[in-house]
Amino acid sequence: MTKDTRMPYLNIIVFQIAIAFVCFSSPLLLIHATWAKPLNETQINSYIQKLKNPQQRSAAIDYLATVGKPAVPALIKALQDSDAQVRASAAIIIGKIGPAAAQSAPVLLRTIGDKDATVRAYAVEAIKKIGRRAYVPYLIAGLDSKNAWERYSTAHALRGMGKDAAYAVPALMKKLDDKDAWMRVNVVSALANIGQPSVPAIPGLIARLQDTDETVRHTAAYALGNIGLSLQENLNQVSKKELDIAVSGLETALKVLQNPSLKFNQQEITFVSNPLSVLKKEMLRRKKSAIVHF
Repeated sequence: MTKDTRMPYLNIIVFQIAIAFVCFSSPLLLIHATWAKPLNETQINSYIQKLKNPQQRSAAIDYLATVGKPAVPALIKALQDSDAQVRASAAIIIGKIGPAAAQSAPVLLRTIGDKDATVRAYAVEAIKKIGRRAYVPYLIAGLDSKNAWERYSTAHALRGMGKDAAYAVPALMKKLDDKDAWMRVNVVSALANIGQPSVPAIPGLIARLQDTDETVRHTAAYALGNIGLSLQENLNQVSKKELDIAVSGLETALKVLQNPSLKFNQQEITFVSNPLSVLKKEMLRRKKSAIVHF
């Protein structure tokens, strides 16, 4: 394998590693920065330049951290500086700023693959401190990447975030008809793991029960059952609208699953029918309670 052919492959690996840290890092939401008097762009850039000087670096890091969000655009540029000390310092400051530095997410995800080990380490810490939810809007953009593995990895990352990725549900729903079967599998799996917030996706998932790809069909059955189970586990937090959509949708899904020609197994049928039974009982209970109180 030549150097030229290795680079795209290495970029994919780096992207997947970055995604893994977003999925499994603790959603720390502590903001260490306080707000200083706003600086203009020229003043902020003067402090960025001080990051190159070992004698001035520590004070510049502390001060830019107190500036907070207004300093983030300059810090994003600093993450791409030719000087590793500047890149590392920028990552440290972004970590101190925390969730308010969320706009640095795309560059920070790439920085986790930096050639310098110190820069990589501080980038990982910054990702943790920004918090996982802050990355969702930037991960959504990855669903439309021209690189297939980046699309798969993004969907897989959203899957790993569970309910924290609720904001991505509408974008994932648009990908249920993706021409790439493996992308459909990953999208369906992500919706399954997000759980209750994926209720609006139930009609689209029912359609995938008759997908041309067998893996997509079986993953869709799992997804519908998992969404039903998440509702079952949080009945007190399920709205009437969610309950209506779920019961109606799962009843339709069950009829599809019981179609012998589609060859779904009994375990898949049970995985959908069990939460459906609980949700129907909850619907009946609510109706009776409404009549009594009326």
